[in-house]
Amino acid sequence: MRVTTVQRIQVGNRNKRLDPPFYFGRIDISELVEREDARHVLLGDLLAELHEGTRLPLKDNGVPLLRLSNLQPCEVDFQDLRYVDPEAAGSWTSVHEGDVLFTRSADPFRAAVVPPDAPMPLTVSPEITILRPRPGVLPEYLAAVLSSTRFAGVLQDLAYRRSPGALPRLRLADVACLPIPLPRRSIQEKIRRAYIHAAALTRQAREEMVQIIRAIYAEIDTRIGRIEIPEHQFSIQSSKLEGGRWDVAYSKGRILRESLLNTEIMRPLLQLARPVPSTLKGIDENDLVIAVQADAINETTFLVEGAEPRRLSDLSSRMRQPLAVGDVLLCTTGSGNQIAYLDEALEEAELPILGSATFTALRFNETPRYFAIALSHPMVRHQLKLVSSGSVQRFVNKRDLDELLVPCLSTVWREDFDSRASRAFERRREALTARTKVLAVAESFIAEDWMS
Repeated sequence: MRVTTVQRIQVGNRNKRLDPPFYFGRIDISELVEREDARHVLLGDLLAELHEGTRLPLKDNGVPLLRLSNLQPCEVDFQDLRYVDPEAAGSWTSVHEGDVLFTRSADPFRAAVVPPDAPMPLTVSPEITILRPRPGVLPEYLAAVLSSTRFAGVLQDLAYRRSPGALPRLRLADVACLPIPLPRRSIQEKIRRAYIHAAALTRQAREEMVQIIRAIYAEIDTRIGRIEIPEHQFSIQSSKLEGGRWDVAYSKGRILRESLLNTEIMRPLLQLARPVPSTLKGIDENDLVIAVQADAINETTFLVEGAEPRRLSDLSSRMRQPLAVGDVLLCTTGSGNQIAYLDEALEEAELPILGSATFTALRFNETPRYFAIALSHPMVRHQLKLVSSGSVQRFVNKRDLDELLVPCLSTVWREDFDSRASRAFERRREALTARTKVLAVAESFIAEDWMS
């Protein structure tokens, strides 16, 4: 049994936590950071430079900005970049090749190395810290350690140590005081080689996926042709105002739908997919399930990459939608644009799969991978944007979703694209497996030589 003491004056203050695990963790991290141990070095001593991101106004063109969503463990995603105006600030932080980008305001914390093919100039948001290592430590090793599961506990305890708030956040002073294990050069080189291999697989998988998406979009655009969308002034008969909706966006969406119906390839979603029944029959409250939430989906790969086993009793009432491999998830609630295909990798845990009510689960009769990509076409997204409702939170009702027009190419085209997408998904899973091996090597060293 472990015992800790909390002063009465601390309990009387606002925002003070009373749960014992918090105070046990605070004692552990204090002992780890403050002790003198030859097995670790303070991160600040390993860095030539340490910078935080600058808050800059967004603009249509300018310097690319990396946000939290662009940073995964040991991976930087340059898709869906925002741009900022550097001239609006007196000074701004520039990112260099080989820098380690570390999220100090996120859970889980993660880090990655800036690759040689990164667009330059480049900057980061204030939630990301730029670490510029000295020659004695390899950046790939540093990123792997900061992204490891074992080190995540240290980061969480350190983030909560001084500010027990709802969002874990590390100060620059906390980052500089992080205890980092520094092994011999051969171990760093081993992790570096595994990191470079995983990065190469990731780049190949991303290029293959981008080519498939562009090919599908190009074929759809050729079949649809030019669609005129009224932007300024248009008229609509009152008899066509359905469901009490009279807002301009919805009316514009109905006009767009009438124009798309004249094309040969656009078909209502109701004719292509059936909804997934919502039942938890056979699942006990204490059973483990795979929980698929919005942040578990990688929007650029259409895959669920961050889902973890959770006990059903620990999930909210909105996490009760049963799913199966082959289903397609479409975000119809909130501001997200996530679309995902549930591939065979989710079956490896042999656990039931549950999804958030944020998504509508669709079960296509054939070529689900093609339809997952087709649902991301700009014309489909534009329809969803126009017919969505809600002044506080966006949502799409069932009737409008059933009438959503989806590009449906001929069977030959769809099967070809579906098989190509299947190969691209397999390449992405291979890259994720390689990335897991990188973290496993770092985990093994931390467990055996540092935290033992």
